[in-house]
Amino acid sequence: MPKNDNVKSIRLYESVKNNISKEVADSMAEKVYLSKSADFKRKFKWANDVCNYLESNFDSEQIKEIRMGCSCTPAPKYIEAVKKMYQTSENLDEFCEKYNTTFAGKHSIWHENDVLFFSYPHCLCDCVQQVDGQVSKTWCLCTLGYTKKLFETVLDYNTEVELIESIKTGGSRCVMEILRR
Repeated sequence: MPKNDNVKSIRLYESVKNNISKEVADSMAEKVYLSKSADFKRKFKWANDVCNYLESNFDSEQIKEIRMGCSCTPAPKYIEAVKKMYQTSENLDEFCEKYNTTFAGKHSIWHENDVLFFSYPHCLCDCVQQVDGQVSKTWCLCTLGYTKKLFETVLDYNTEVELIESIKTGGSRCVMEILRR
């Protein structure tokens, strides 16, 4: 068996271990693995294999917890910049305006009443972005973990995050809904 030493596969292993059990994580690592030398085509295949494995072995809530648990983490400087924008804004309109001016073209936020929406105009996942083709929604659930980490720190309250749309599942953009919990 090739080494399972890619940072993404390590985070997946840790998330399965933390959300399910070490035994299940060990079993999954034997069946679905990825080395750090994997090229973009191998990463895309691995992403699809992961989705198939998760969907065959876990319920939807477990899958969401696992995928959120293996998400990338926003850079600390980015989090602090966004938090400062939020703290110095009088309301959500001003916060969204500041954010969208600063990060124009990279991602955007808007709100409908007290519900925030966070969006990317293109896929940012290095495992699937370089290959034309779709993946299961299961794969895109990791962005919920990233979004939750970012906005719980910025907003300073617990959030519930849902995936509304994603490019790799056929959408025109990636959109997450952020609700106060």
